[in-house]
Amino acid sequence: MPLIEMYFGKGALTDEQKAELSRKVTDLVVKEAKQPQHYTWVIIHEVPAENWMVDRLTLPELKAKLQAEKK
Repeated sequence: MPLIEMYFGKGALTDEQKAELSRKVTDLVVKEAKQPQHYTWVIIHEVPAENWMVDRLTLPELKAKLQAEKK
């Protein structure tokens, strides 16, 4: 039973986008890994931006830093 987990920032995708992405990932697993569609699970986790860390910065901090560097 394949289980595919994906992580996105909260609100990055609409419900429709999440559903379509899940369908496409399922189709890919069925085609490439020869797994039955009804055994393929997809979970999309939505993570608040302040819980993502990159280079010791939260995503809001990183965005602010990058904006400041553009000026």
